[in-house]
Amino acid sequence: MTMFARKRRSSSLLLGGASLAALLGAAHGAGAQSFTPLPEISIGAAPATPPKKPESAILGSASDTSTAYAADARGLDLASGGGGSNPIRGISWLPSVDAPAIDPYGLANMGGGNKGIRIRGENSQHGNSIGTVDGLPLSGINPGPGVTWLIDNENLSRIVLHQGPMPSDVNSYFTVTGSFDSQIRWPEKKFGGEISQSVGSFSFLRTFARIDSGEILNGTTKVFVSGSFTDADKWRGSGKDPQGKSGFAVGIDTKPVDWLEAKFFAAKSSFDEHSYAGLNYQQASNLGAFRRFDFAAIPGVAPTLYYGYNLQHFDSWTAFSEIAINLNETTRFVAKPYYFREDGYYLDGQANGRIRKWLIGHDMWGVVSEAQTRVLDTDVKLGYWHGVQNAPGPPTAWETFAPNALGGLTGANWSILAQQTSPHTFDAAYGMASRDFGPLHVEAGARYVWEHMPGINAYNSTGIGDVTLDTALAMSGSVILPNRSVTPFTIGTFLPYGALSYRLTDDLLLKFSGGGGYGGPGYDAFPTSQQNAPAFAAAGITADQLWHSIRPETSTQLDLGLRWSYSGAYGSGFIEPTAYYSRNHNKLVSYDPGIGVQFGQNVGESQSYGGQLIAHYDPLEKVGLFASLGYQRAEFVQNLPILPTASSAIYWGTRVVGRQLPDVPYWIATVGGDLRIEEFTITPVLHIVGSRAGDTSGFQPIAGYSTLDLTVKYEHKIDWGTITASVTCMNMFDTAYIGQISNGYYQQTSSSGIYFPGAPRTVIGKVGFKF
Repeated sequence: MTMFARKRRSSSLLLGGASLAALLGAAHGAGAQSFTPLPEISIGAAPATPPKKPESAILGSASDTSTAYAADARGLDLASGGGGSNPIRGISWLPSVDAPAIDPYGLANMGGGNKGIRIRGENSQHGNSIGTVDGLPLSGINPGPGVTWLIDNENLSRIVLHQGPMPSDVNSYFTVTGSFDSQIRWPEKKFGGEISQSVGSFSFLRTFARIDSGEILNGTTKVFVSGSFTDADKWRGSGKDPQGKSGFAVGIDTKPVDWLEAKFFAAKSSFDEHSYAGLNYQQASNLGAFRRFDFAAIPGVAPTLYYGYNLQHFDSWTAFSEIAINLNETTRFVAKPYYFREDGYYLDGQANGRIRKWLIGHDMWGVVSEAQTRVLDTDVKLGYWHGVQNAPGPPTAWETFAPNALGGLTGANWSILAQQTSPHTFDAAYGMASRDFGPLHVEAGARYVWEHMPGINAYNSTGIGDVTLDTALAMSGSVILPNRSVTPFTIGTFLPYGALSYRLTDDLLLKFSGGGGYGGPGYDAFPTSQQNAPAFAAAGITADQLWHSIRPETSTQLDLGLRWSYSGAYGSGFIEPTAYYSRNHNKLVSYDPGIGVQFGQNVGESQSYGGQLIAHYDPLEKVGLFASLGYQRAEFVQNLPILPTASSAIYWGTRVVGRQLPDVPYWIATVGGDLRIEEFTITPVLHIVGSRAGDTSGFQPIAGYSTLDLTVKYEHKIDWGTITASVTCMNMFDTAYIGQISNGYYQQTSSSGIYFPGAPRTVIGKVGFKF
């Protein structure tokens, strides 16, 4: 079989950095100099619409009613580590968001459904299923990289993060965790372009270029085209992260007549990289010895831990459009069709000594349609989303091999050989209405979601070797395994939404929202039933019975917030605290109820509550400070159900009432600021994460940690453009810590552990020119 080869080239390392004491000293002694206004870093929420008074974009509010924050282009670039693409890392400084770095540049993709983000303690499962692009759920339930690394940061204007009660017009697959929307930076009105070059630790290299046509065709049309190339070594072990990742995008915005506007966007990317090894708990408890532990450089005693057997290769592309027809000044119809395609595979060593090749080749498509109007001083929106997504997930093609001492693969067979027999579809009908009653603003909405689960036939793969998937299906002779096949069924739920905001004074806004959330069913019931068929058969459970037992997680969520803005002799700023509560049903929990197999089940009952705030303060024209803070409790309110024959160890391990959910720190905080001295901007950011446990029982505690990043940026304007140069030192004091804890079914079958050390000290330099 073919695996991508490691590229040989000379390493580039840009050394630099500065101490925090020197930064503070510069701020103290800068009074005699002239200063220009601070640039904005939006790592918080975006300005309210319309704003009561001018607010910094660094930490404003994306909504006067629901809880929503935003990250603009600069905040996105800083938070994501400079790797150029990863919206999950891009929102990691927002309140109550835990999205730790596995690699310095935010470019490491974890195989399977856990992509490494928790919001208010809730885990986003089944891939990037809470992310949208311009309001479209492009890649849905996807164990592959999906759209997470598909669109370059420079082609995004901002990311908006919704938390808590979800407005009814948010078309995310799942909303219990929250939802974030990556908003495209559409073509500029004027002709221009930009190019940048980044180099950094671990042979990091990235090039990006974009050109905008400006208004053409009598001012009716604008176009942009961009391209990028990214390459880096892994920071621990052997291999690449990524290897020659290439990206291309094109965007068109046209308005040929007053009543019609159309937008079109397409992007394509390749994504090849070697995977990182996880640590077991004993190793994670001794980072002094195991921080840089990874897969072996050569095949050896433990061949499943050879880095050449743990890698991934994907090609993906997407295209979508937005067509708006303006019927009159208050009424318009919007249609937004989309398509996404992904092809590739994961290769990883298994706990049973085999090497698994997980084949992924699927497409997803759909359309969102809305009618928007104004009736009796009330803004009204009616919409419908229809989406189709093809497996995986769940997995339908796992080919396994025997490793040998030379790094080759032999003895191929198929541990899962299956085919989808009916489509996996999502449908949602929704409506929203909003109106002002003096200082009171009211929003009300409703959404009904129904999900049609696919039927999947499992085939007899006995005697089938290393052939293509289509050939393997043909060689199976269409011999269906009835006890391992599943039939389609439909689930759904009604999700109400309501929100109020009341302006108490010119500077004080009170807001409240409530609504229902929709979470992911336990799709891993299918691969679990295939891999452990004898254990389930002994318990009298067929794959179809297990498949039909899955159900969506649902939640009832309440948020109460207050925003106070200030502008006076001692500077300007705002602070926005929020308190929240959520009651969750049918939570997906992975454990063994007494069958002898640990697997995900929608049986958990939990609650979440806590408080968070976001704040910004400009004490001086040359200084801007920002902060986000989250305190979160996410705990079980009922013990997990078990079979009567379960052992005493299982019984006591499932007595979980009052216990914090796994991988949920009590505290998360980010504190940072800007100092502008002439053409230089100095930005330190301190990120703090509290302690947490890696297991449901709480027997594997993980210590908290803090990291400090420091960026120094130079910006110089000339007659025909702007020159920029920056140096960033991430994790300046080289803190050793555990970042992501990944306990999905993908890791349970892997030969590596679930604990992933966070990225070490890393230096990156960047130069750019924009005209």
